[in-house]
Amino acid sequence: MGESGYQVVMPKLGLIMTEARLVEWHVAEGAWVEKGAPLFTLETEKSTLDIEAPASGYVHLLVAAGETVPVQTVIAVIGEATSQRISEATGRPEGEGMRVMRATPKARRLAREQGIALVGLSGTGLRGMIVAADVARATPAPIKATPVARQLAAAEGVDLSGIAGTGPRGQITRADVERALAERRATPPPPAPPSASPTVTPLPRLPGLRGVIAERLAAAWRDRPQATLFAEADATALVSARSQLAAEGVRVSYNAFFVLAAARALQDFPALQAQWTAEGLIHPPEINIGVAVDTDRGLLVPVVRQADRRSLLAVERELQTLAQRARAGQSLPDELTGGTFTITNLGGYGIDSFMAVINPPETAILAIGRIAPQAVVINGQITVRERVTLSLSFDHRLVDGGPAARCLQRLIQLVERPWGLVVRE
Repeated sequence: MGESGYQVVMPKLGLIMTEARLVEWHVAEGAWVEKGAPLFTLETEKSTLDIEAPASGYVHLLVAAGETVPVQTVIAVIGEATSQRISEATGRPEGEGMRVMRATPKARRLAREQGIALVGLSGTGLRGMIVAADVARATPAPIKATPVARQLAAAEGVDLSGIAGTGPRGQITRADVERALAERRATPPPPAPPSASPTVTPLPRLPGLRGVIAERLAAAWRDRPQATLFAEADATALVSARSQLAAEGVRVSYNAFFVLAAARALQDFPALQAQWTAEGLIHPPEINIGVAVDTDRGLLVPVVRQADRRSLLAVERELQTLAQRARAGQSLPDELTGGTFTITNLGGYGIDSFMAVINPPETAILAIGRIAPQAVVINGQITVRERVTLSLSFDHRLVDGGPAARCLQRLIQLVERPWGLVVRE
């Protein structure tokens, strides 16, 4: 940290990250923090992360919780107790752009013990420095009450701070608590709100991630003439391959198979990776497959990069890591951007088939239904096979029905012959 203090900046956690909201400070102004302890929580459009203190020292906050600031903005300084060093750290004189709380070590220690923030205290020491007496004056006076009064107040849920004591030297007595109880019972309760009153969120902007999802999907539906193709695939061999791998102790999700199948199909049909952007038509050099993940904060789409160059087991490991981070709200911005094609699977919810909305600026999205046994006719004989319905939605501005149908056929071939996707590491 040195003599000049340590500047804490809003970190840049991804190549496209430009700003973040400071959700919460975990340390009060003027408090001491140890290096590595939780310092603050930030929120990007799609994730929430806890950031640790980069150094030990006294914390001087420059940005209030709830504010959104650009990355690399200095949001706090961790330094020594003197204002001179903190001023040197920020490069600004006192009072310009920040307020430096000058306090004696004893005053800071007392403030920490009493849980009192130094912000707002007037110092009476030399050059306005906060001294222990200033902190002591800000410490709430203890409530004086008899043991019987305290016991009765605790049993009845009465706040002693709102009762004027009539005992010796203002002490609260049992009679004072009983009088407060009688007044509370005599006051009619406020009318209960309607049981079915709706929660109204002002439009047009929904808060947080829900607002981001709403804007992106609205733009996708408004700007893209979307068409969808449905087709069934025989997933019997896929179910068998997955079961055989499990018997060998190798657990692989169906999504890993579908990610690899989609990546192989896109190698043959790169037009379904083209992206219509404000800058022009982009042809991505890599095949990056996004997989929709349902989280408590909303739908997130973490991306498996260079999926066509990965093995099945490598894709599975990547999916597990990305999904865990997404559900925990700890996805990095780069993990949620750069996708060139998206897969969404609702088979686990018992959904047979559905039409998904394209994830802009991508051109296509694959929707996967549940895999279930069905009676089918093969060579004139009725037999039971595992079947799955796939739907491919695409931007009709860039892709016609013929190429989209051939891409879906290729993908079905890969699903029906899954052992070609299994490459051991």
